[in-house]
Amino acid sequence: VRFRYSTKLFMTHILAVILVSGSVGTFFYVRAMDNLMRSLQSRLQNSAALLSQTINARDLDGVQTAADTAQAAYGDTLEKVRRVRRMNPDIAFLYIMRRGEDGTVRFVVDSDETEAQAQPGKIYADVVPEMEEGFHQPVVDSELYEDEWGVFLSGYAPLRNGEGRYLVGIDMRADEVRNNLRELRLTGLASLFASVLLALLF
Repeated sequence: VRFRYSTKLFMTHILAVILVSGSVGTFFYVRAMDNLMRSLQSRLQNSAALLSQTINARDLDGVQTAADTAQAAYGDTLEKVRRVRRMNPDIAFLYIMRRGEDGTVRFVVDSDETEAQAQPGKIYADVVPEMEEGFHQPVVDSELYEDEWGVFLSGYAPLRNGEGRYLVGIDMRADEVRNNLRELRLTGLASLFASVLLALLF
């Protein structure tokens, strides 16, 4: 009887610790994930807003097609966005878009340094609502999205003197976001394991 009682007491305490630790851990995990996403979104939005004020949209009015890449304004702007991207390794792409009178969104400057670089005038078809809003005010994606270049979390902001026709966009690759979330999950699991281990010892 004593053995059965002690076993029941032991199992009850272990179950209680797991339930409490699991509930508390889940709560803080969800909060931490939310805070992490908010932090990343805030960083992207602020970075886009700051960069947008350093580029004058009027300087890029003459950059319409791939033939205009020889212009000084294009070269200066391309070097600027590439320099910013190189200083932030977790940022995949920086680019400037123009919205035409027909509603199409086209590349003006793309920081990509590979053969896949989008030339001025190339149409961007996968326009998300946040990008549309980004022509008027700083905004960031509410969730990850996928296009022909990959899966990203992006921030947008209108260019200075852009009059609602120009924006700068910053793409953070999803693998960077997922790496941060994976570390958070591992920390939560380690905390739960430590709680159960301490309960066993007690």
